[in-house]
Amino acid sequence: MFTIAESQYLSKIEKYHPQFFKIMKNSLKIKEEKIVIVTDKGVKENTLAPMLGYGYYFAAKKKKLYPELLFQDIKKGFMYADDHIIDALYKLEKRSIVILAVSNKLGRIGTEKSFRTFCKEQGHRFLSATGLGDVSLQQFGLFMEAMNINYTRLRKKGNEIKKQWDKAKEIRVTTEAGTDITFDVSGMEAIANVGKYHEYGMGGNMPCGEVYIAPRGFYGVNGTVVIDGSMKTADGALLMEDPLKIHVKEGRVINVEGKNAHLLEQTFQKFEDRAEYPYRVRHVGELGIGINPGAVLIGSMIMDEKVLGTGHIAIGSNYWFGGDIKTMYHGDQVFKNPVFYVDGKKMVV
Repeated sequence: MFTIAESQYLSKIEKYHPQFFKIMKNSLKIKEEKIVIVTDKGVKENTLAPMLGYGYYFAAKKKKLYPELLFQDIKKGFMYADDHIIDALYKLEKRSIVILAVSNKLGRIGTEKSFRTFCKEQGHRFLSATGLGDVSLQQFGLFMEAMNINYTRLRKKGNEIKKQWDKAKEIRVTTEAGTDITFDVSGMEAIANVGKYHEYGMGGNMPCGEVYIAPRGFYGVNGTVVIDGSMKTADGALLMEDPLKIHVKEGRVINVEGKNAHLLEQTFQKFEDRAEYPYRVRHVGELGIGINPGAVLIGSMIMDEKVLGTGHIAIGSNYWFGGDIKTMYHGDQVFKNPVFYVDGKKMVV
């Protein structure tokens, strides 16, 4: 018997049951594992997080699986996850499934290890959608479109780009808006986030659809990026009406120009004030390309960085995907219509 609140959500997402189960089956190869879904109540009218949480929950229940739906308070910045969430995660038997659909962050889980590292060590497969508090409920359909794509084609495109980037020594990106930046990626391995989380300990974003790579060391990035898609700050993501110009020298952001430059500077300062190694916060830790044909720019980074026809850089930490920068900040910044050159040769996407 469903509660009144559950019934309200059920009426809104009932027609999406097959799609939610298809996502779990296709991305996780779900069988009869224990499933823990972590969500929250949303931010005012922006209740996409519980919508997705209930969507996965109802789909699993309909297939007679074993989901548990857990709610916690919305977590910001440096907060811990609620005690009952931490307890549930640590009591979860190995090789289970965890699904995050949260308005901001999961929160720290009582260890210096990241959530990804925790899942890897426990053998949990996972899906993650964070920062959903930026998204209105009216955009629920857009999220479902971004997840209801041809994954065979997505994986083919992603793996083709990964092969090129894995062999590269240098990747340069330009745009007509003024971006011209070069990454030293010699010896680095790219990640193709194409929704294939079949092995124990694997997981990633949903919606998926990007290829990304860490630069070599701290100092191998030079140039300028014009952010004209969306930007991520400590308070969330926002679509860019006025471009933001970020200047990078020897891997580090040295200047930010534009109407909203102060928002990024405030974000840097906030994390520098709390970081053990403040100088790491402003280092560029990632170059990425969006390849999801169903995604659109909406002002939520979980979606925006996946949009086909965009690129992005991330400032801050990259240690969890092979880089050397370990810090508490990771902020993606999206730009439109990039042209990529791999070791001087124009890349065809």
